[in-house]
Order: sequence, then structure tokens, then C-alpha cells
Amino acid sequence: MAVLGLYCGDDLLAQEMEEMVTALCMGVGYGRKAAREADYELRRIPSLSELEEEVMAGDEMFYLILAGEKPEKAFAATERLWEESPSLSIILVVSEAEDVFSALSYPFFHLVRRYALEQDLGAAFQKMERSRPPVTRWHTFLCRNELVRVRQKDILYLESDRHEIRIHCREEIICTTEPLSRCEERLKAGGFARIHKSFLVSLYHVNRMDRDSVTLDNGEKLYISRYRYPEVKLQFEGYIRHLDFL
Repeated sequence: MAVLGLYCGDDLLAQEMEEMVTALCMGVGYGRKAAREADYELRRIPSLSELEEEVMAGDEMFYLILAGEKPEKAFAATERLWEESPSLSIILVVSEAEDVFSALSYPFFHLVRRYALEQDLGAAFQKMERSRPPVTRWHTFLCRNELVRVRQKDILYLESDRHEIRIHCREEIICTTEPLSRCEERLKAGGFARIHKSFLVSLYHVNRMDRDSVTLDNGEKLYISRYRYPEVKLQFEGYIRHLDFL
């Protein structure tokens, strides 16, 4: 989980930013720009001196939002912080249009205009998400008397055949004793859709969707239940927008 520090010398602005950052982390606000939940720990930094102490201590802070200070004081503070931690990514909030030009000579990660707070902070979150390295997600399944770890991107779909659940992966098929409903609860946040009572499919591997079937990137075709089609179509369209966002 990435740490997002917030230092703000203006309590009212700080409260507004905390609410907005929380909303963006939950994937809401600014239209569809925060299309998914973002895993950031928001940490309020009460003073510049404590902020400098925390950076010097080597605490893992990936991003810092600096706001509520006069430009000269903010610039001086960031120069000291960069001396201690050159890799620190700082998002600066400025109040006046002319302050934007003053800040351009500094390597800020992103500039946020106070008078366009929601729009610019939403754009900053987009940039943060794009700049973060992809996380390899793994899932563990109970397979008879052992636990088997599978990489999420390797899973094409899960198939229920009577009392047996088969996990179809790129290179192998794994059988698990867990019910399909439990697997669905675990995998739905990773872009898996229940297209049929017997199939749970990774939308990541869907190349084509028709009214009665989906075609996967390995050429397999799986059928969609008629009554599930409207929901699956919405899920697939939302997933495609999510990929465009990334």
C-alpha cells in the first residue's frame, strides 16, 4: 500500500482535501476519472518540522501533498525535502494563477490549482496510478489436501462441473474443492464475471463478446446465460473503460 502524506497549513482546506482524497481513494468523484479503488494510506502531517523529520527517518512515503503555505515557504520546504529524499514525489497545491508559473521551474510531480481542486486532484490521482508499477496478484485455492497459489493473470476461467470446480489456466487445469460462489466473491474485484451458473470468466482474457457467448484470447468460446447477458455486458464495458483509464 502506497503512503500518501498530506501537509496543509490551512485547517479548512485540509479538511476539504482529506474528504476529496478519501473519495478518490474509494473510486468516486471527478466523473469516471477514479475508475477503481486506489490502495493509499492517507497520513496527515501536522507540521513542516515533523514532515522533515519523517522524511529524514526514511519512512516509506511515495507521495506528498503540500498545501496551505505561501509559495516561497513551500518552495524552500520542498528543496530541503528533496535534499533528504530526491525520490519523493510532491504534489503542490497553489492558490493563485501566477503561482503556477513560479512552480514550473521545480520538478513537482503534479501541480493542483486551489480554484480547480477536484479536477486537478483527480488528474493527479490518474497520474499516480499510471506511474505505479503493476502489482502481480496471486490467489490461493484449496485443492484436495493442499493449497495451490495461482497468478491472477494466468486464470482464464473457472468451470463448475457437478461438485468439481476446474480452474482453467494458461498452461494447466487445477481442481479445487471450494464452491464457485466462494471463488466468485474472491475474484470479482479482479475483473471476473459470472456469465453462466457454470462459468466464472476473467474479463482480462475476453477478446470478443456476443449476445450468447464470449471468445477468449486462447480461442475458446463460452456461453452466456440469457438472463445474465445485460449485467455481463455492463461489467465488460466498465472493464474496457478501466483498461483505457490505465
